Amino acid sequence: MLPMSFIAVLVLGLAVLLLMTVYAAVGPVPRRRVEEFARLHSLRVTVGNGNQIIAYRATTRRWRAAGFTVGVLATFHTSGSYGLEFQWALAGWFAGAAVAELRVAHLDRGPRTSASLASRRAADYLPWAGRWALPAAMVLCVLTAAFCFARRGSHSEGDIRAMTLWTVFGLGVGAVALAAQRHVLRRPQPLAEPDRMAADDAIRSRSLHVLAAAGMVLVGSCVASQLVAADVLLHNRETGIFEALFAVGFPILGRILAYWPSPPRGSVSGPAAPEAA
Repeated sequence: MLPMSFIAVLVLGLAVLLLMTVYAAVGPVPRRRVEEFARLHSLRVTVGNGNQIIAYRATTRRWRAAGFTVGVLATFHTSGSYGLEFQWALAGWFAGAAVAELRVAHLDRGPRTSASLASRRAADYLPWAGRWALPAAMVLCVLTAAFCFARRGSHSEGDIRAMTLWTVFGLGVGAVALAAQRHVLRRPQPLAEPDRMAADDAIRSRSLHVLAAAGMVLVGSCVASQLVAADVLLHNRETGIFEALFAVGFPILGRILAYWPSPPRGSVSGPAAPEAA
């Protein structure tokens, strides 16, 4: 039976986490967050686009905090203990970040609906590492599944069915992230003041960065779960190092990718054309 002091600390920690989540949902956006966003995208903050950036930062912070909280609570269900699994907490944070990018407010249509006809490419917003990070993680997921199937006979304690489910889940997450990137890339851009359109392009770039990073981290978490379910790794020091690379390495790479500086590559706005009502 757990001591009362441990339970009290656990309850207090969850209460603090809940208060932090509530504050993230309703609290003001610090000025440094807006400045950080502008610096990453070489964006000039003006009176016209300031509220646009603040609204974006508020939405992303709210969903990231909610995702992190769900990830923390998920550890109790998956591990059956009172320990905090770092992997699930980070996976929840990235999942919340991915949802946030699809929930942000975008430019409204004007009285005369029009949008840019300029074609947008992922290369306009993402470095080559960002464009290939998610597909590479999905390929790794497939190769891991093939490796687990090949070694299934030598590890009787492995659960191939669970490993297969993690494979399907990982590829599904990757496919959804790629579809979300495509949606963000092709989203119409109604005409507005130049500073507001520049902010919209910066938000679009940030969305693609975060979706690529979040998809890569979540697929990487599924790869780690594949190996655990199949039980194909020997339980020794080398295995612990390997598992740490998945649990910590993928989130670190995702954090770097999500905050990769992305200055504008010229104007991506083009001639306007009527937009279907």
